[in-house]
Amino acid sequence: MFKKILSAVLAMTMVLSMAVTSSAALGKTTSKTTSEKTTSTTTTTTTTSKTTTSSKGYDFCKTQLAGNKLALAMHDAFVSGLRANKNKITVSIKGYTEAQVYSAFQTSVQMIFDEHPEIFWLDPTMQNIVISDDHNTLTFYPRPTTAYGTPDKTGEKASKLNTTAIKNTTTKMNNAVAKMTGSTRYAQVKAIHDAIVNGTQYPANPDKATHNQHQAVGPLVEGKAVCDGYAKAFKYACDQKGIPCLIVVGNATNNLGEKGTHAWNYVQMDDGKWYQVDTDWDDPQTKGGNSKSVLIYDYFLTGTVKNDKRVKDSTQKYPTLATASYKAK
Repeated sequence: MFKKILSAVLAMTMVLSMAVTSSAALGKTTSKTTSEKTTSTTTTTTTTSKTTTSSKGYDFCKTQLAGNKLALAMHDAFVSGLRANKNKITVSIKGYTEAQVYSAFQTSVQMIFDEHPEIFWLDPTMQNIVISDDHNTLTFYPRPTTAYGTPDKTGEKASKLNTTAIKNTTTKMNNAVAKMTGSTRYAQVKAIHDAIVNGTQYPANPDKATHNQHQAVGPLVEGKAVCDGYAKAFKYACDQKGIPCLIVVGNATNNLGEKGTHAWNYVQMDDGKWYQVDTDWDDPQTKGGNSKSVLIYDYFLTGTVKNDKRVKDSTQKYPTLATASYKAK
């Protein structure tokens, strides 16, 4: 029997697009909490499907969580289980206090939402863990969005995952990325950038952006997304190509003077240095999102930018940027 129920209060990268010529809005997320009570374990069903590979040579999540052993253990166990489409994941928490467990859970799940675009089916509104009576084990029952399964209402027992839907969407995303080709890293990164910009529209009403428009699914499958969808699609494609890439979150001010949350990317090029790519801001849309995409390169492989209107989250350990923009050889 299990009794302690802990619910994550997250600040996921559910941020709305700060498009260069669009009206920006702040993203709003919701979270739910559950009262402490007793619940029983359930039998888990496991199905596998193809997922993206990690970027080679750099692991932002491990770097970010290096000082938090429990959060890193949770992250690794959760990611492994989620990639295998498990609906029940257990982790040892022996020796840790409830407060430490709760903090590590929030940190690890937040990192999954922020940096693992291959796990697009997870519901951002509520994720719970259940702690055993002896306080030695936590059980995580991942809740899918309704498009990818039937979520348990409380997250206290296993949800039913629609592994066929997850696999089909993953296949569509992989097929889109397979068309983004190049003979050099620069050519590959440019192909990814161009395909996302040319194939994606900013939604008419970003305040009502769907779950998929906040995911890599938006640009790669549906052709519509807000800024975190653009950023996740870019990272997803880079992951598939083995190109080190991460998603950067922070605040920004667009050219209309509007301030809001924003997401973009850092990518490591063949010179070993890190550069910025912002596919959202290289895809300016008129207000309403009905105009044709305009392909520009103002935010493509830039180093540090003087008076940059984007300010990264200072709590994250992002790599140091190159001082100048990348020069293709």
